Amino acid sequence: MTVTPTHCIPTQQMAHPEAERTDSGGGVPAVWVCIAVFNRVDYTRNCLDQLRRQTYPNVRTVVVDDGSRDGTSALIRGQYPEVELLRTDGSLYWTAAMHLGIAHILSHSGLSDYVLFLNDDLVFAPNMVENLLAVSKENPRSLVQAVESCVSDPDIVWQGGIRMNWWTAKHQRLNHLSRLSEMPPGHFEHSDYLTGRGVLVPREVFTKIGNYDTRLIQYGDGEFTRRAAKYGYDLIVTYDVSVLSYEKGNNFNETDSYSLKDLKRYYFGTLSNARLSIRWKQATAMTNSRGQAVVFMAFDLVRITAHFFRRLKLTSTHGRP
Repeated sequence: MTVTPTHCIPTQQMAHPEAERTDSGGGVPAVWVCIAVFNRVDYTRNCLDQLRRQTYPNVRTVVVDDGSRDGTSALIRGQYPEVELLRTDGSLYWTAAMHLGIAHILSHSGLSDYVLFLNDDLVFAPNMVENLLAVSKENPRSLVQAVESCVSDPDIVWQGGIRMNWWTAKHQRLNHLSRLSEMPPGHFEHSDYLTGRGVLVPREVFTKIGNYDTRLIQYGDGEFTRRAAKYGYDLIVTYDVSVLSYEKGNNFNETDSYSLKDLKRYYFGTLSNARLSIRWKQATAMTNSRGQAVVFMAFDLVRITAHFFRRLKLTSTHGRP
């Protein structure tokens, strides 16, 4: 793995902060946005344009481009000089790319700064950062996630928090398909873990619990936030701040049908969230004991297997050799 950091902001802003500094923005805490990207140049452009329009005065953006071949890095260098770009060779995948970006942020940020996990395929308002920060300050020792809706209907809750049974692996999406307009102002939900699609994290959290676990390849966000909860931090989803996603992507695990040829890829593919080695690492990290992890994994295996066979089409052409 090779890393080529491209520091596109002025050199004086890149100096390592002194140990006694409490922030990196002259009295205004910086919000460092960390984004891992790969071959989605149009999404990346749109995301960076939205970050430029943020009303909060001290937003700094770090993009880790893990080997894109579609001109993403050239776009950032040429059109977004304020962005700090870290280029790698494509060997990291999402979790390790985020780990790298976070490590870079921790080496340049102040103690009172914040880190915002963000995906590049989201649509959000100009006051998104400002409002997330306001909720975070009202809820000390919290990680704050924006409620997620869909571009096709921004008023419908898609991801509003998760309730997980840590024995049976049964999860419930809170307020799923409810209407945001029916929620009272200030509403939020406590969640058992958070996804990395718009999560604001105080910098102190990393000092307490460490960085992302790179062994989880594509799915380190749930484990990281669950680890924070074990250290006593609250995990909340605020309904006052929303991010919008697209309903259907190219995620292998969200397809409508599988063929028998997909079975190996489903359980062992690098990018599959049903990969057995990853599910076991998550079970051991997110539960409270080895015995609980074994029980959780057994139930989880039943659930992901049922997911596959419910969508199995013996005549499907979806499968890949």
